[in-house]
Amino acid sequence: MNGITVLACIAGYDIWFYCSHVLLHQPILYKTIHYLHHDVSYPTMKFMDTYVGHWAEGPFQGLGLVLPFVFSQWDPYSCLAALVFVNVRGMMRHDHRCSWLIGDHHLLHHKYPRTNYGEKWLDKLFGTLRKPKQTIEETEDKRF
Repeated sequence: MNGITVLACIAGYDIWFYCSHVLLHQPILYKTIHYLHHDVSYPTMKFMDTYVGHWAEGPFQGLGLVLPFVFSQWDPYSCLAALVFVNVRGMMRHDHRCSWLIGDHHLLHHKYPRTNYGEKWLDKLFGTLRKPKQTIEETEDKRF
């Protein structure tokens, strides 16, 4: 297992997840696919709610995990390590009980769906980070 490959897989996943998540929030894809994931009630979310959604959503968003292997040699152990990491992190991000450890960045996305699409650094880079003092009106998605 190669640590650089594991980090590349995680970074590839994070970048792809952000881009695909923004895409899934476009009206046509939201109304046909992604709304199922957001139908989970924000205040009662638990770790298994990570996997609630349309059958196509998981494979589509997971593609980023294997994208680094287009540019390097396939290493199944590195891929497995990255897969375990992003899945456990994803489950923790959907559970209020883990916010003390991992933060509430993604939980806030479920409350304010026009912000916080991915990792905090990507949201900051692309201007989609919810500002702490932002009003609900500024972040509510009127399209849906």
